[in-house]
Amino acid sequence: MTTVIVIFLILSIVVLWPLQVWTKIYPRDITMKTPKWKRYWQGTEVNTGNNYGGWLLRVVNSDASTICGAAYYSPILVIASGNCIHPYRYSLEGTSVEPTAYMNDAEDNIFGLIDTVYTPKEFQYLGQFMDVAIIRLKRPIKGKLTEFIRLCSTPITTGMKMVAYAWGFDSINVGSQSAEPRNGSVVVEDPKPCAKKFEVDFKLSSNTFCVTHPKDPKECRYDGGCPLTYGNELCGIVSHGPLCADTSQPGLYTDVNKVKKFIETIERKVQSGELTRSKFVRISINRKAKVPTTKRRKAIQ
Repeated sequence: MTTVIVIFLILSIVVLWPLQVWTKIYPRDITMKTPKWKRYWQGTEVNTGNNYGGWLLRVVNSDASTICGAAYYSPILVIASGNCIHPYRYSLEGTSVEPTAYMNDAEDNIFGLIDTVYTPKEFQYLGQFMDVAIIRLKRPIKGKLTEFIRLCSTPITTGMKMVAYAWGFDSINVGSQSAEPRNGSVVVEDPKPCAKKFEVDFKLSSNTFCVTHPKDPKECRYDGGCPLTYGNELCGIVSHGPLCADTSQPGLYTDVNKVKKFIETIERKVQSGELTRSKFVRISINRKAKVPTTKRRKAIQ
Protein backbone atom coordinates (compact mmCIF):
# COMPACT_ATOMS: atom_id res chain seq x y z
CA MET A 1 0.00 0.00 0.00
CA THR A 2 2.82 2.40 0.89
CA THR A 3 4.51 1.63 -2.41
CA VAL A 4 1.34 2.43 -4.34
CA ILE A 5 1.00 5.80 -2.57
CA VAL A 6 4.63 6.72 -3.35
CA ILE A 7 4.18 5.84 -7.02
CA PHE A 8 0.97 7.90 -7.15
CA LEU A 9 2.75 10.93 -5.67
CA ILE A 10 5.63 10.62 -8.13
CA LEU A 11 3.25 10.37 -11.10
CA SER A 12 1.31 13.37 -9.82
CA ILE A 13 4.48 15.47 -9.71
CA VAL A 14 5.47 14.37 -13.23
CA VAL A 15 2.02 15.16 -14.64
CA LEU A 16 1.37 18.42 -12.82
CA TRP A 17 4.81 20.01 -12.72
CA PRO A 18 6.85 19.19 -15.85
CA LEU A 19 6.76 22.60 -17.51
CA GLN A 20 8.23 24.36 -14.49
CA VAL A 21 11.45 22.43 -14.89
CA TRP A 22 11.96 21.59 -18.55
CA THR A 23 10.77 24.59 -20.56
CA LYS A 24 12.25 27.79 -21.95
CA ILE A 25 9.72 30.60 -22.12
CA TYR A 26 11.25 34.01 -22.70
CA PRO A 27 9.90 37.02 -20.79
CA ARG A 28 9.72 39.32 -23.83
CA ASP A 29 9.78 39.41 -27.62
CA ILE A 30 12.97 39.63 -29.67
CA THR A 31 14.02 43.19 -30.56
CA MET A 32 16.77 44.60 -32.77
CA LYS A 33 18.96 44.85 -29.66
CA THR A 34 18.44 41.30 -28.38
CA PRO A 35 21.89 39.64 -28.03
CA LYS A 36 22.05 36.25 -29.74
CA TRP A 37 23.63 34.54 -26.73
CA LYS A 38 20.62 35.41 -24.56
CA ARG A 39 18.27 33.63 -26.95
CA TYR A 40 20.16 30.57 -28.14
CA TRP A 41 18.31 27.27 -28.46
CA GLN A 42 19.61 24.88 -25.81
CA GLY A 43 18.35 21.66 -27.37
CA THR A 44 15.16 19.59 -27.51
CA GLU A 45 15.15 18.92 -23.77
CA VAL A 46 14.17 22.54 -23.08
CA ASN A 47 11.52 22.90 -25.79
CA THR A 48 8.10 24.07 -24.71
CA GLY A 49 5.18 22.08 -26.07
CA ASN A 50 5.09 19.91 -29.16
CA ASN A 51 7.70 21.60 -31.35
CA TYR A 52 11.37 21.35 -32.32
CA GLY A 53 12.49 24.72 -31.01
CA GLY A 54 11.71 28.38 -31.63
CA TRP A 55 14.55 28.67 -34.17
CA LEU A 56 12.85 26.46 -36.81
CA LEU A 57 11.07 28.61 -39.39
CA ARG A 58 9.36 28.28 -42.74
CA VAL A 59 9.20 30.70 -45.66
CA VAL A 60 5.64 31.15 -46.91
CA ASN A 61 4.75 32.61 -50.32
CA SER A 62 1.97 35.16 -50.81
CA ASP A 63 -0.39 32.31 -51.80
CA ALA A 64 0.20 30.69 -48.34
CA SER A 65 2.32 27.83 -49.75
CA THR A 66 5.56 26.85 -47.99
CA ILE A 67 8.55 27.34 -50.30
CA CYS A 68 11.55 26.89 -47.95
CA GLY A 69 12.53 25.67 -44.55
CA ALA A 70 14.77 28.07 -42.62
CA ALA A 71 16.64 28.72 -39.36
CA TYR A 72 16.52 31.85 -37.18
CA TYR A 73 20.07 33.16 -36.75
CA SER A 74 19.80 36.71 -35.35
CA PRO A 75 17.04 39.35 -34.86
CA ILE A 76 16.55 40.14 -38.56
CA LEU A 77 18.59 37.38 -40.26
CA VAL A 78 17.31 33.96 -41.31
CA ILE A 79 19.31 31.18 -43.01
CA ALA A 80 17.92 29.15 -45.94
CA SER A 81 19.28 27.85 -49.26
CA GLY A 82 19.84 29.76 -52.46
CA ASN A 83 18.21 27.04 -54.53
CA CYS A 84 14.90 27.08 -52.69
CA ILE A 85 14.48 30.88 -52.65
CA HIS A 86 15.91 31.67 -56.12
CA PRO A 87 12.78 30.82 -58.18
CA TYR A 88 10.80 33.36 -56.12
CA ARG A 89 13.33 36.18 -56.31
CA TYR A 90 10.99 38.38 -58.39
CA SER A 91 7.89 37.67 -56.31
CA LEU A 92 9.03 38.22 -52.72
CA GLU A 93 6.51 40.96 -52.03
CA GLY A 94 4.13 39.53 -49.44
CA THR A 95 6.35 36.51 -48.76
CA SER A 96 6.74 35.95 -45.02
CA VAL A 97 8.85 33.96 -42.58
CA GLU A 98 6.87 32.15 -39.89
CA PRO A 99 7.91 30.40 -36.65
CA THR A 100 6.87 26.84 -35.80
CA ALA A 101 6.67 27.25 -32.01
CA TYR A 102 3.78 29.12 -30.41
CA MET A 103 2.70 29.78 -26.84
CA ASN A 104 -1.01 29.90 -27.69
CA ASP A 105 -3.51 30.71 -30.44
CA ALA A 106 -2.85 34.43 -29.98
CA GLU A 107 0.72 33.90 -31.22
CA ASP A 108 -0.42 31.91 -34.25
CA ASN A 109 -0.42 35.08 -36.34
CA ILE A 110 3.20 36.17 -35.81
CA PHE A 111 5.57 36.38 -38.78
CA GLY A 112 8.36 38.43 -40.36
CA LEU A 113 8.26 40.11 -43.77
CA ILE A 114 11.23 39.83 -46.13
CA ASP A 115 13.28 42.96 -46.79
CA THR A 116 16.25 41.55 -48.77
CA VAL A 117 17.72 38.17 -49.70
CA TYR A 118 21.53 37.88 -49.92
CA THR A 119 23.17 35.02 -51.84
CA PRO A 120 26.85 34.47 -52.69
CA LYS A 121 27.85 35.73 -56.14
CA GLU A 122 29.56 32.37 -56.70
CA PHE A 123 26.27 30.47 -56.26
CA GLN A 124 24.56 29.16 -59.40
CA TYR A 125 20.95 27.99 -59.41
CA LEU A 126 20.67 24.15 -59.46
CA GLY A 127 24.26 23.87 -58.28
CA GLN A 128 25.58 23.08 -54.79
CA PHE A 129 28.56 25.42 -54.54
CA MET A 130 27.92 28.12 -51.89
CA ASP A 131 24.24 27.20 -51.75
CA VAL A 132 23.09 29.46 -48.92
CA ALA A 133 20.74 32.43 -48.67
CA ILE A 134 20.55 34.98 -45.87
CA ILE A 135 17.07 36.45 -45.57
CA ARG A 136 16.95 39.92 -44.07
CA LEU A 137 13.66 40.69 -42.31
CA LYS A 138 12.00 44.09 -42.02
CA ARG A 139 11.69 43.54 -38.27
CA PRO A 140 12.32 40.71 -35.76
CA ILE A 141 9.84 37.86 -35.39
CA LYS A 142 7.85 38.10 -32.18
CA GLY A 143 6.89 35.28 -29.80
CA LYS A 144 7.84 34.14 -26.31
CA LEU A 145 9.25 30.87 -27.69
CA THR A 146 11.12 32.35 -30.66
CA GLU A 147 14.90 31.90 -30.41
CA PHE A 148 18.14 31.66 -32.40
CA ILE A 149 20.36 28.73 -33.32
CA ARG A 150 24.16 28.58 -33.19
CA LEU A 151 26.23 27.93 -36.30
CA CYS A 152 28.04 24.61 -36.50
CA SER A 153 31.32 24.30 -34.60
CA THR A 154 31.96 20.62 -35.36
CA PRO A 155 33.64 19.39 -38.58
CA ILE A 156 31.35 17.10 -40.60
CA THR A 157 32.66 13.53 -40.61
CA THR A 158 31.44 10.19 -41.96
CA GLY A 159 29.09 8.40 -39.59
CA MET A 160 27.82 11.46 -37.72
CA LYS A 161 24.15 11.14 -36.76
CA MET A 162 22.15 14.31 -37.34
CA VAL A 163 18.53 15.43 -37.22
CA ALA A 164 16.67 16.53 -40.37
CA TYR A 165 13.44 18.57 -40.46
CA ALA A 166 10.79 18.91 -43.17
CA TRP A 167 7.12 19.43 -44.02
CA GLY A 168 7.03 17.36 -47.20
CA PHE A 169 6.34 20.26 -49.58
CA ASP A 170 9.02 18.98 -51.96
CA SER A 171 7.73 15.39 -51.80
CA ILE A 172 4.03 15.66 -52.60
CA ASN A 173 4.33 12.60 -54.87
CA VAL A 174 5.43 10.53 -51.85
CA GLY A 175 2.82 11.66 -49.32
CA SER A 176 0.69 14.59 -48.26
CA GLN A 177 2.37 17.73 -46.92
CA SER A 178 2.23 18.07 -43.15
CA ALA A 179 0.86 21.23 -41.54
CA GLU A 180 3.53 20.89 -38.86
CA PRO A 181 7.23 20.07 -39.34
CA ARG A 182 8.50 16.54 -38.77
CA ASN A 183 11.98 15.36 -37.95
CA GLY A 184 14.08 12.26 -38.40
CA SER A 185 17.58 10.92 -37.90
CA VAL A 186 20.09 10.67 -40.78
CA VAL A 187 23.71 9.55 -41.02
CA VAL A 188 26.53 11.32 -42.89
CA GLU A 189 27.93 9.27 -45.79
CA ASP A 190 31.52 8.82 -46.91
CA PRO A 191 32.08 11.67 -49.42
CA LYS A 192 34.03 9.66 -52.01
CA PRO A 193 31.42 6.91 -52.67
CA CYS A 194 28.73 9.61 -52.58
CA ALA A 195 30.52 11.70 -55.22
CA LYS A 196 30.74 8.66 -57.52
CA LYS A 197 26.95 8.22 -57.37
CA PHE A 198 26.50 11.64 -58.97
CA GLU A 199 29.58 11.91 -61.21
CA VAL A 200 27.56 11.25 -64.39
CA ASP A 201 25.31 14.26 -63.73
CA PHE A 202 27.51 16.71 -61.84
CA LYS A 203 30.60 17.15 -59.70
CA LEU A 204 29.85 17.30 -56.00
CA SER A 205 30.80 20.67 -54.53
CA SER A 206 33.44 21.06 -51.84
CA ASN A 207 30.77 22.85 -49.78
CA THR A 208 28.45 19.83 -49.86
CA PHE A 209 28.12 16.65 -47.81
CA CYS A 210 25.84 13.64 -48.19
CA VAL A 211 23.47 11.86 -45.81
CA THR A 212 21.68 8.53 -46.10
CA HIS A 213 17.89 8.82 -46.28
CA PRO A 214 15.62 6.31 -44.50
CA LYS A 215 14.61 3.54 -46.94
CA ASP A 216 10.91 4.33 -46.57
CA PRO A 217 10.20 7.49 -48.63
CA LYS A 218 7.47 8.45 -46.15
CA GLU A 219 10.11 8.67 -43.42
CA CYS A 220 12.37 10.86 -45.57
CA ARG A 221 12.79 14.48 -44.36
CA TYR A 222 14.15 16.55 -47.24
CA ASP A 223 12.67 19.91 -48.27
CA GLY A 224 14.55 22.82 -49.85
CA GLY A 225 16.32 25.08 -47.35
CA CYS A 226 15.42 22.91 -44.38
CA PRO A 227 18.01 22.64 -41.61
CA LEU A 228 20.10 19.77 -40.33
CA THR A 229 21.18 19.92 -36.69
CA TYR A 230 23.94 18.27 -34.71
CA GLY A 231 23.28 18.69 -31.01
CA ASN A 232 21.95 22.22 -30.66
CA GLU A 233 23.77 23.68 -33.68
CA LEU A 234 22.88 24.28 -37.34
CA CYS A 235 25.30 22.16 -39.38
CA GLY A 236 23.55 21.58 -42.71
CA ILE A 237 21.07 23.15 -45.15
CA VAL A 238 19.17 21.12 -47.75
CA SER A 239 20.71 21.90 -51.15
CA HIS A 240 19.70 20.83 -54.66
CA GLY A 241 19.64 17.09 -55.17
CA PRO A 242 17.53 13.90 -55.38
CA LEU A 243 14.20 14.12 -53.55
CA CYS A 244 12.47 11.57 -51.33
CA ALA A 245 10.93 9.65 -54.26
CA ASP A 246 14.30 7.87 -54.63
CA THR A 247 15.80 7.26 -51.19
CA SER A 248 18.57 5.10 -52.66
CA GLN A 249 20.23 8.39 -53.60
CA PRO A 250 21.86 10.44 -50.79
CA GLY A 251 20.50 13.76 -49.61
CA LEU A 252 22.80 16.71 -50.37
CA TYR A 253 23.41 19.38 -47.74
CA THR A 254 25.42 22.59 -47.66
CA ASP A 255 28.07 22.34 -44.95
CA VAL A 256 27.47 25.33 -42.65
CA ASN A 257 31.13 25.23 -41.61
CA LYS A 258 32.07 26.01 -45.23
CA VAL A 259 29.67 28.97 -45.62
CA LYS A 260 30.06 30.38 -42.12
CA LYS A 261 32.35 33.16 -43.35
CA PHE A 262 29.65 34.36 -45.76
CA ILE A 263 26.95 34.27 -43.06
CA GLU A 264 29.06 36.18 -40.55
CA THR A 265 30.15 38.73 -43.18
CA ILE A 266 26.52 39.46 -44.07
CA GLU A 267 25.68 39.82 -40.39
CA ARG A 268 28.54 42.25 -39.81
CA LYS A 269 27.71 44.37 -42.86
CA VAL A 270 24.01 44.49 -42.01
CA GLN A 271 24.89 45.77 -38.55
CA SER A 272 27.22 48.42 -40.02
CA GLY A 273 24.75 49.49 -42.70
CA GLU A 274 27.14 48.66 -45.57
CA LEU A 275 24.81 46.43 -47.57
CA THR A 276 22.44 47.40 -50.34
CA ARG A 277 18.78 46.85 -49.56
CA SER A 278 16.95 45.43 -52.56
CA LYS A 279 14.79 42.35 -52.79
CA PHE A 280 17.53 40.04 -54.13
CA VAL A 281 21.26 40.82 -53.87
CA ARG A 282 24.23 38.68 -54.90
CA ILE A 283 27.43 39.31 -52.91
CA SER A 284 30.98 38.05 -53.30
CA ILE A 285 33.28 37.81 -50.30
CA ASN A 286 35.98 35.80 -52.09
CA ARG A 287 36.93 37.02 -55.58
CA LYS A 288 39.31 34.13 -56.15
CA ALA A 289 36.68 31.44 -55.64
CA LYS A 290 36.21 29.10 -58.61
CA VAL A 291 32.74 27.82 -59.34
CA PRO A 292 32.67 24.09 -60.22
CA THR A 293 31.16 23.28 -63.60
CA THR A 294 27.84 21.43 -63.61
CA LYS A 295 27.29 18.74 -66.23
CA ARG A 296 23.96 18.22 -67.98
CA ARG A 297 22.26 20.84 -65.84
CA LYS A 298 22.08 24.38 -67.08
CA ALA A 299 22.69 26.97 -64.39
CA ILE A 300 20.08 29.74 -64.42
CA GLN A 301 21.30 33.17 -63.36
